[in-house]
Amino acid sequence: MQHEVELCVKEQQLRDALNDQALVNEALCAENCVGRWVWKSGDLHSLNLVPWEVQAINTCPENFLWEKNRAVLILSAPGLYAISFGFYAKRPPVVKILVNNEVAMTVTSGAPQNNGSSAITTVGRHSAGNITGLTINDFVALPARARISLSFDCE
Repeated sequence: MQHEVELCVKEQQLRDALNDQALVNEALCAENCVGRWVWKSGDLHSLNLVPWEVQAINTCPENFLWEKNRAVLILSAPGLYAISFGFYAKRPPVVKILVNNEVAMTVTSGAPQNNGSSAITTVGRHSAGNITGLTINDFVALPARARISLSFDCE
């Protein structure tokens, strides 16, 4: 019986299968590199910069460098990054995305969407409170060691 079990799976076959699985795992993990930070207090740093107070998730801490209450996130690796955010306020805000302390993008309420075809506007205060806000889902091509920060301005 021992001999038959040993014949079922050769050690080299097992090693090859484990190596193949490791390559699949590495590829999947690279596609799921995610960081999410939260601004809870509503307080701003100088120049209306948003301090990131809570790290909700960071699957790649060697790339997404975060320090509690700092207004800057550092992204070590260059590349194409998806950026998304949502700001919910009583009045329409203006949010600026800064890369290396330079404004790369300004987002305002009612601005045309990425395809340039339409603008979304809210109809005013909802009975449930601030249920709609200024949101964005976009992509940015960043250099190595990019310093990302957001500026929030609202009356």
